Amino acid sequence: MSKNKIPEIWETEEEKLLSTFDLKTKYKNIFKIKFQGCQYLNKDTGIKISVSSDCINQWVKKSRTRERIILVQILDLLLENSIYNGLPSQDRKNRPEIENYKHFHYQAKINETLFNIELKIVKPVKRPHKFYYYSIETVNK
Repeated sequence: MSKNKIPEIWETEEEKLLSTFDLKTKYKNIFKIKFQGCQYLNKDTGIKISVSSDCINQWVKKSRTRERIILVQILDLLLENSIYNGLPSQDRKNRPEIENYKHFHYQAKINETLFNIELKIVKPVKRPHKFYYYSIETVNK
């Protein structure tokens, strides 16, 4: 994929018929099968980012909109191609097992709407970086 090309994802006609709960259940299974246990190399930083069952649990808690749910389709692309903002942040709860968080950014079109995506990557002490969650915000035109 070209660096300048914004990825586009869509809900299928079958998915549009599903309740949000059923859509989330479908994508939770996709998340587990396709991404859990995998590592992705972020091109901007050279950091390897893993995806664990903790990531999926966090995603389940935070993904309440259909757009956030179907964004899982391109999680690998996001982890590999998002841009680091260059400023690690500390854990607000000051947990000793968390070294810091890193925020990465990307854009994608979801069902015709352009979104800014922020990925939060956690760096546990003496462990590899791992995906924590993503948030999305509509780009105002």
